[in-house]
Amino acid sequence: MNRLADRRTKIVATIGPATKGRENLKKAIMAGMNVARLNFSHGTHAEHAEVIRDLRELSLELRAPITLLQDLQGPKIRVGKFENGAIELEEGSEVVVTVREILGRPGLIPSDFKELPASCQPGTRIMLDDGLLELKVVKVGREDVECVVIYGGVLKDRKGMNIPGAHLQVDCLTSKDLKDLEFGIAQGVDFIALSFVRSGGDIRRLRELIQQQGSSARIVAKIEMLEAIEDLEEIVRLSDAVMVARGDLAVEVGQTRLPQIQKQIVQLCNRIGRPVITATQMLDSMTDNPRPTRAEITDVANAVLDGSDALMLSAESASGKFPFRCIQTMHEIILEVERNGDYFYDMRMEDQFSSVADAIAAASALSAQKLQAEAIVCLTTSGKTASMIAGYRPKARIIAVTHILPTLNRLELVWGIQTFKIDPYSSSDEAMQQIERMLLQYGLVKPGDRVILTLGVPVLERGTTNALRVYTINREDLTRLPEAELPTRCKVHSALS
Repeated sequence: MNRLADRRTKIVATIGPATKGRENLKKAIMAGMNVARLNFSHGTHAEHAEVIRDLRELSLELRAPITLLQDLQGPKIRVGKFENGAIELEEGSEVVVTVREILGRPGLIPSDFKELPASCQPGTRIMLDDGLLELKVVKVGREDVECVVIYGGVLKDRKGMNIPGAHLQVDCLTSKDLKDLEFGIAQGVDFIALSFVRSGGDIRRLRELIQQQGSSARIVAKIEMLEAIEDLEEIVRLSDAVMVARGDLAVEVGQTRLPQIQKQIVQLCNRIGRPVITATQMLDSMTDNPRPTRAEITDVANAVLDGSDALMLSAESASGKFPFRCIQTMHEIILEVERNGDYFYDMRMEDQFSSVADAIAAASALSAQKLQAEAIVCLTTSGKTASMIAGYRPKARIIAVTHILPTLNRLELVWGIQTFKIDPYSSSDEAMQQIERMLLQYGLVKPGDRVILTLGVPVLERGTTNALRVYTINREDLTRLPEAELPTRCKVHSALS
């Protein structure tokens, strides 16, 4: 049986022209999207507000919680626009990069980065379009930088520009980011991704801004700068989640170092207990083709085996020809890896427990392993204990239940956690009755299965998880609901056209 609820590693899909609109967003959720990424490098506030409204309504309709991830543009350095939309750069030719506000033409590339001359010196490399094109600086003037083309090709309007190794004197949050942040908080996004993080101080500043606006939004640190690698552990500890943004990161550190650094970031996040997203070109060929390359299939599989909580689709789902097939393909690859993978139960029992909740989380994972429990159910308000349990990578299902929808939405980013809404309860027995009915009717357990329950006692006090119970499912009068009555992720997963 192939169900979305059987997959542990989550899927982040970027929303764009190919996935906008209520029907398309519904297809994306049904194909397997857990997290919707809203890329604020593109689109208006009105367009994003419409997507957010549609996603929230569809989430309730399909009974499929969705994490909304706002991705701030950050101080992305770009080339300007050209008279004919693009120019050809020939290897060995001379070209001028200017900060003057003019249209580009052959031999002249405008840039929006006013500090470019101050950031360059003869010999500096300038990478364009995610490193596909390369220039070498020959001479630096007040407004113009003279270069020679090392690797040529077609350079289109507004493509990205990187200066590897340069310590750029730019603020992590631009004026545009501050306006977008205020909008995202007002819209109730679940996570805010900060681009071009360089130090822990960048995360602290964003945290202060979020708290000043009375928001509980979480922070994703995008690792794409060489400086971030040098301050990696502090950045990870200060963040709520991390993204390995492989596009700019590869240009910054050099493409041959990328695999090692990707693994380093994922391992650190796993050790510290921060959800980690692996992003960029996971299934890039599917932007134009209905099937991935063998190398892409292997890349997705290895990212799962390395310990990623989630994998991200960018252009593949935002503007590609086959966005839903792409989401579904990623689901199928992940499911196959997890079905045959031997990487569960990362117990690390030599570590000290940071809290009572952490001790309960470890005990629940160990108990599930020793008792061969089918599921670990977390009665939760904040989702913190469920996330801790996920850090131990148990083979048992992790099921988070609460009546607080924002908590369920946030947890869709975290490895292995399936989220379900239950009615408010006044005792643990009352809660367990609801849970047992739900598990049986959704086909997640069967009579005779053991279930581990974590909760806070007394249950009417919203506090830290401090108790663990073991239940055996013994009701024989409840069977799986008909397909049409099941939540989307508990239905048998069928192919989408």
